[in-house]
Amino acid sequence: MNSNVVRILFLKDLYLSRHFLFGYLAGAMASAILTCLPYKPVSDIGFLLMITVTIATGIHMIGLLMLGDGIEHTRAFVLSMPVSVLDYSVSKIAVVLCTFLIPWSLMLGVAMMGSYLLPYAKPGVVVVLPAIFCFMLSCFTIQLVSAVVTDSIGWTIVVMVAGNVGLNLFLMNFNSDPAIVAAAKSDTVTWPALAIQVLAIEWLVIIGSVVLAFYLQTRKRDLV
Repeated sequence: MNSNVVRILFLKDLYLSRHFLFGYLAGAMASAILTCLPYKPVSDIGFLLMITVTIATGIHMIGLLMLGDGIEHTRAFVLSMPVSVLDYSVSKIAVVLCTFLIPWSLMLGVAMMGSYLLPYAKPGVVVVLPAIFCFMLSCFTIQLVSAVVTDSIGWTIVVMVAGNVGLNLFLMNFNSDPAIVAAAKSDTVTWPALAIQVLAIEWLVIIGSVVLAFYLQTRKRDLV
């Protein structure tokens, strides 16, 4: 693998997606701030907007930076230059992950700081937020694997819809658990066993999916 080629391809895609990324960053900041406000209807809208921004960023960046190359025949042009399949694959997966994680990290960080530091907030919410955000990250990484395997926007959207349904089911069950409800309403940060178990499973899925995406993509011998 040529690290200089990977870096150039990574920066090229990051530059081409900069306008969209700035838009998602603005949406991420606005929704996170709304979530931290003391008025419940407004904070609920902010939370829904955070979920919407996360989902939109994921599917858009996968479509734009990974699947779009095949549709617009950009991939064939790039690989006609002195660029190996490995260089191309590593740069693509890395830039897609980066463009998703930037707004994702911003929203999670602002929401957690607001929940912990603001005088009217309940610090116990810090226990709930990581599990929700990591669930969305795990859904994104599964979409990434789908994009690598199928190279199809249609199938990737199907996986996204399945993930959204799973997210709704997760929110209903996770937020109704008595231990989670008690922890979220607490003035101190206490980690129930369920929250730790959920986070452990989510990170296994995230790491496993990213490793699988890299493995499957780099095993391809012809991407054109």
